[in-house]
Amino acid sequence: MSNISSGQRISVPDGWKWTDADSKHGDDYLSAPKQDGDAPLGILTYLEDKTFVGGGINMLFRPNNIQNSTKFPNPISPDPPTPPNNNVLEINLFEEKLTFSKAVAHSIPNRGFKCQGDICLNAIMYVQTVNDVTNCQTGLPDDLPGTPIHAENGFFVHVPASDKDPVVGATINRLGSIPHGVSINLQGVEPTAATLGPPPISPRPNVTTPTPFIQSSDPPEDFPALKVVNDHSARIPQVLEPFVKTGTITNDIMSDPTDVLRAVNQTRNILSTITLSMSSSNTTANVPSGGGVVGNAFLDGTGEAGKGNASPSEVDFTLWIETVEYQVPLPAGTTMTAGTAVTVTFEGITYTLTPPKDIMVPDAGQTIPVKVTELQYFQMVVLQFGVLSWPHPTVSTLKPVCWEVNEGDAAWSGL
Repeated sequence: MSNISSGQRISVPDGWKWTDADSKHGDDYLSAPKQDGDAPLGILTYLEDKTFVGGGINMLFRPNNIQNSTKFPNPISPDPPTPPNNNVLEINLFEEKLTFSKAVAHSIPNRGFKCQGDICLNAIMYVQTVNDVTNCQTGLPDDLPGTPIHAENGFFVHVPASDKDPVVGATINRLGSIPHGVSINLQGVEPTAATLGPPPISPRPNVTTPTPFIQSSDPPEDFPALKVVNDHSARIPQVLEPFVKTGTITNDIMSDPTDVLRAVNQTRNILSTITLSMSSSNTTANVPSGGGVVGNAFLDGTGEAGKGNASPSEVDFTLWIETVEYQVPLPAGTTMTAGTAVTVTFEGITYTLTPPKDIMVPDAGQTIPVKVTELQYFQMVVLQFGVLSWPHPTVSTLKPVCWEVNEGDAAWSGL
């Protein structure tokens, strides 16, 4: 499936592929493992050269500082920055576009030391853009075209197993840069198999909550903004009644935003799921070392304990790569010609359908079962404002912009 008509592109020059610099000398200076074809991408082949669109919700408490105290349409008491109004809860219903490139390498050699041999990596680039589409009148994510609130780019990297130093199986890295002044290196053990059905996303309000804390084991404090009825609290938006009516922002969602993913999965025919869990913490990622997240001088402040402005401390990310089946309608009352592509848009995906034989589609219509790759994710970024840790949870569900059903696709087998 090619990444066409996405409106968002990322690529290297045509024909450019990273390789071992010594390879230009043929076998005269052969060092890195000789590759027959490109180094593998592993599960990243599901993402390669695709654009996904969709959206979800993110939430973040942030300080209500003295110099730039936030104004609210409904008065709040006591005046900021007196607790509990020394913070603001921001809630964003958003849409996003996530684009992945083709593989960028023949091989990216990482050199081993002493007994550890070299390994050959491969990677795809990604770019993500996010718009806030929160509509305070309708309570829906339909305030289009939206307000741009996030951009990020980087690489997803397939790292083969190593057998000496370290002893670790194949992993996936996400290397990302965010213009706030943050760079992340997330790691996760590459999953070896899919599970049947939708992802097992269990309610975990103690893990997914945006509630700030000093120690993660402390009992959660009471933040009035986390109750939908408190429309005179320090949050944006303040009045949540329209969102409660539509079900887009509720008490349950604010305590555990993964509730959004579970709800949407009730309407999707998910055949199988690959779960990739990643973290900036090597302990959480279950790898021996590596990973991390760093901020610039403004974010980290003086570097002293208890100081700083949104200093990033940890990022945890779970990506669910799902195989979803749709009954895609063929153009009713037409004759589809073998080898001739027809375009159909259904459920937000543009399909290019190329039948292997002539098909007379009845006036009443006809469908074919098409399996596509879709994504969901949960991400938790923990920021340090002074002595407090401020969780920033995000959830999203994404569909491919387009999908090709070529002549050899199994979707045609029932015709």
